Amino acid sequence: MSENAQPPCRPPALLLITDLVVICRHLQLLTDAESRGLAVLAVVGPETPADRLAAHRADPAHPLSRATEVVQVPDCTLDTLVGAVHGLLRAYDVKALLNCGEVFAEPAGTLAEALGLPGPGAHAARVSRNKVLQRLAAPDLAPRWTLVGAEARAAARGHDGDGEDDDSAAVLGRLLGDVPLPAVLKPAGRMSSSGVRAVGTLAELRAELAHYPEDETLLLEERARGAEYSVEALVYAGETVWAGVTAKDTNECATRWFTETGHTSPAPALGAADEARLLEANARLLAAIGFGTGMSHAEFRLGPDGVVLMEIAVRPPGDAITKLWHLASGRPLEPALLDLALGERPLVAPARRRARQLYLDHPHGVLADVTCDETAASWITRDGAWPEFVPTTPDAPPRLCAVVVTREPGDPLGELTDSGGRAVSIVVDAPEGEDIHAVAERFAKTVRVRTQPNRSTP
Repeated sequence: MSENAQPPCRPPALLLITDLVVICRHLQLLTDAESRGLAVLAVVGPETPADRLAAHRADPAHPLSRATEVVQVPDCTLDTLVGAVHGLLRAYDVKALLNCGEVFAEPAGTLAEALGLPGPGAHAARVSRNKVLQRLAAPDLAPRWTLVGAEARAAARGHDGDGEDDDSAAVLGRLLGDVPLPAVLKPAGRMSSSGVRAVGTLAELRAELAHYPEDETLLLEERARGAEYSVEALVYAGETVWAGVTAKDTNECATRWFTETGHTSPAPALGAADEARLLEANARLLAAIGFGTGMSHAEFRLGPDGVVLMEIAVRPPGDAITKLWHLASGRPLEPALLDLALGERPLVAPARRRARQLYLDHPHGVLADVTCDETAASWITRDGAWPEFVPTTPDAPPRLCAVVVTREPGDPLGELTDSGGRAVSIVVDAPEGEDIHAVAERFAKTVRVRTQPNRSTP
């Protein structure tokens, strides 16, 4: 058989590109693919612990044991991904490519387009991984911003420590143009709020710049005011067939960070006019980046200056947001994700209930245990699976649906500087007329996070 020859009667397959921490949220995809006669070919990246992956593959009770092929790659570049799937593409008739996580967004989008498969598109995938490109693509939605280049960094290093009126401060101020302080300093290509921090003065900016690698692209942006929301959308060939608005909480009021601490779907207390503004802005953003087919997750601020874009991702949202929409609508999103990957228009269901994820404060130290009076905690990193979420009737009483632990015993817990520092959250749902925040606070009191002193800390 020649190099380019393909074996006859190749089995139809789904190429699922992700990491263990992400796929454990979407394990229903494997069941749904099986029900449609598709073999599951999974590609996972270097962040997946090889021993954990092997253990789940060897466990007949774990859905990953039913995956036909699982390939782990040492990095998330396009060349590595193509090399890893080359043999799979010859052995299987890949009908769909579905990427669920952020780190593979760009190479997966490029590969899907090269294979002629439905996807967000190579351009949209590239833009989604770079906040500078997002601001260039949708300037009417962007805050005032500037790049912090080598000259600005040099000016920051030239500070002599004698106050804000020295020459380096003046140079730095000129380089920042019309971006007013206070502002937000953020890396262009990171995720999970990593490296995003508030700066109130030039002195703070100079000090913060020392914490970033010299070759990292940084933005300084006007600090947009107003509540933060995300818009999740299912898009079929450029047409938005469903979109929902999720309200977000962060720790920005008490810290200089912007770590997400809660999500509520659908967003409560959002008037029809403001919801329409967010949905219209999201539609303009998707058109601006040329989004094709798949699920998008965009984050905005809505305040006195209108709708301002924070960032967009061309994959399903993180945390428990897909689970919140499952509880709110009564229908999981995984079948719709698979429909879109196969080039089929998905079925959607309107929200009939409201759900909330709340991350809990934790004491500093080493995580020892998490207990709850109402239900057992789900240790998703250890078990490689999220708990099962079962929707209820629209008027059923408020419920505690899950206690989710995203860290492991022995992990150090400290300040929430980014999403990776969070440890425990609860997921609740309630009728739409209920105060969902009060419901979450009531159930939060039933959870106890126990830590031990961190002996390695002086």
